Amino acid sequence: MRLSLKARVIILLSFLTLIPLLLYLYHYTAMKEKLLGDRLRFHTLYASSVVSRVELFLERVMSDSSSLITMYKSAGLSEKEIIWRITGQVKGVFEGAYYDPDGIFITAISRESTSPKFEKFIDFRDKKQVLTLEYSPYQEPFLRFYVPEMEEGFINGYYVFSLDLGLFWQSVISTRPAPDVEVFLTDSKGNILAYSDLRFSALKKIPFRKGVYSSDVSMTEVVGVFVRSADKEWTVVVEEPVSAVLRPMTDFQKKGMIAGSVFMGGVGLFAIMFFLRIFKPLENLKNYIISWEKENIKRTVTPGDEVAELSQAFENLIRRLEEDRRLYSSLFENTLDGVILFNVEKRLIDVNRTILEQYRVKKEDLLGKSMVDLIGEELPLSSMFFSEKKVRLKEDIYCQLRQEVLRIEGNIYILWRIKDVSQEKELKILLEQTAKLSLAGEIACSVAHQINNPLASIMGYAESIIISSTDSSARDKAQVIFRQASKCAETVRKLIDVGRPFEGKPDYVRPEEVTLEAINMLLPKAKRKGVTVKFESSLNGEKVFTFPWQVEQVIINVIDNAIDAVDEKGEVRVYLGSDRGRILWRVVDNGEGIPEEELANIFKPFYTTKPYGTGLGLPLARRFIRNLGGDIEVKSEEGKGTTVEIYISGGRDENPNS
Repeated sequence: MRLSLKARVIILLSFLTLIPLLLYLYHYTAMKEKLLGDRLRFHTLYASSVVSRVELFLERVMSDSSSLITMYKSAGLSEKEIIWRITGQVKGVFEGAYYDPDGIFITAISRESTSPKFEKFIDFRDKKQVLTLEYSPYQEPFLRFYVPEMEEGFINGYYVFSLDLGLFWQSVISTRPAPDVEVFLTDSKGNILAYSDLRFSALKKIPFRKGVYSSDVSMTEVVGVFVRSADKEWTVVVEEPVSAVLRPMTDFQKKGMIAGSVFMGGVGLFAIMFFLRIFKPLENLKNYIISWEKENIKRTVTPGDEVAELSQAFENLIRRLEEDRRLYSSLFENTLDGVILFNVEKRLIDVNRTILEQYRVKKEDLLGKSMVDLIGEELPLSSMFFSEKKVRLKEDIYCQLRQEVLRIEGNIYILWRIKDVSQEKELKILLEQTAKLSLAGEIACSVAHQINNPLASIMGYAESIIISSTDSSARDKAQVIFRQASKCAETVRKLIDVGRPFEGKPDYVRPEEVTLEAINMLLPKAKRKGVTVKFESSLNGEKVFTFPWQVEQVIINVIDNAIDAVDEKGEVRVYLGSDRGRILWRVVDNGEGIPEEELANIFKPFYTTKPYGTGLGLPLARRFIRNLGGDIEVKSEEGKGTTVEIYISGGRDENPNS
């Protein structure tokens, strides 16, 4: 039978009222066990300390008696005088006797009796120093112990003394742990010798027990322990009423009753409020949510009690919200455009996966940044579009930026959709440069062909004057004309190289051989200048499939520039190897280096710092090497030299001997 919600609440409240009672009983039992256990351990320690004090007291009494005997004997006192003085000075000793070395009774004296009773003969051999436990006519126990009289290592006699247990016990247990604690001194058989309140018993016997039990003396439930002396002659029994041990729990019981009353009152008030204020609103809420689901989610709720129906309705609602959340999250994360979300304070609160993967940034590095941090300005709260905007993420990028303002449940958010146009911009610039280079190439070829013939004529006539003229001034001027015309012819030749398509066919070549040929070609120039050229290779005869002529032109140009860059006695090092599957040349010189402001212009046509340079060597070399699928990189530091790295890729022949 399905219970209604009200019935379940009543059962729940009934169960809640039992919880404090169960907790109270549990804590009461636990506290009781702890108190009794702690008290049992404490009394065990106390009983052990009492046993130790008993033994120490007996040792002290016997030691004091022995010292006094020696002192008075040396003073020449008789045995009776010695006994009389010791019974007056040693606490608890009230009578004594003297025996000769054979154990025969000689004399005795007492402060409590005119005729003390001592044995006529005692065999002291193998006797413990505590002889016997005796009782007075009034059944008051006392101890008999002896002290030997020693002189130069020999026994001259024995003194036997009686020790009053009443005074003895008063000294031992002068303080008790609590007024209700009873401490008993018994013999080895359990006969009570003394109570803690100094009352004596007529040989009443008690059993030795530990734990909680009913006392044979007080006839109440007690926590009791016993501890024996080392010689098993004495036993100390400690008992304390359980009621006294549990007395601290009275406060707990009072507090427990108060807490229980408060809890019961609170549960009662809660029940009243629950029935009066919750059931009706809960019913209204259930009806509203179920009707809303039927209209919007198109799902029916299985009949049940109020909570079950409401729970099912909320489950359907949460499932629908979760599906919508996953859908919008998927759209946010997987859109091809980058998406950045700001709050109303214009602080970045989220970015999608496209931003993180495309620009290789971490979300935690972006969160909290402002619009000013990203674009250098703060945009107004309105929809905007920028065809090109510089955005600073990990590095500066150029992108299309569309801003939209979202209002969701009373909150304002700003959404940026960005599309990277950096590559498009670079491609546009590259196309413009390519068009310019193509036009420049066509113009260069046309100009070169137009001025080649006049230059040839000028050079021919200048050479003829140099050979045939007898006028030295004319020959010198003709030589200047010939050199300048040769320079123009070289420029024209390079212009034709820029403008014309590549010639030759690709083939397998050994980069080492190409490099050595280029170095040998430039060695005369290096020797004239006093420059050392060193070559090192790690290819081991490897071959690569490429255009030999273009590679050779690039290597010659770069090494030639390095020789020009160093002073006399300078050094140029050429390293040939492989890097990540590519062939790599590294040309290093120790010249003056290239200033940073000039380093960006070295690949521009006609830009040169040489007195007789054309400014076409490096641009032509880069053009050649990029068409071979490689590139040139220049690194320089003023005063330390320049490093040029050239790399190409191509099919390799793994057999160096082929």
